[in-house]
Amino acid sequence: MTDPDPLAEAELRELVPAVIGILVSRGADFATAEDAVQDALIEALRSWPSEPPRDRRGWLVTVAWRKFL
Repeated sequence: MTDPDPLAEAELRELVPAVIGILVSRGADFATAEDAVQDALIEALRSWPSEPPRDRRGWLVTVAWRKFL
């Protein structure tokens, strides 16, 4: 496994609070939203190097929400 791209990692760090906020606004409690976002971040680090999404924020929201459910 290669080291993550520093720019992608910085973008992920910027997106995390917004994605957590979206999950909380949809009904998740804060701690569970954090866990779901962490799981989505792990998935992003696995899949983005080979298949980067066009809309990273949308991808994270979708995957985190599915992890929450």
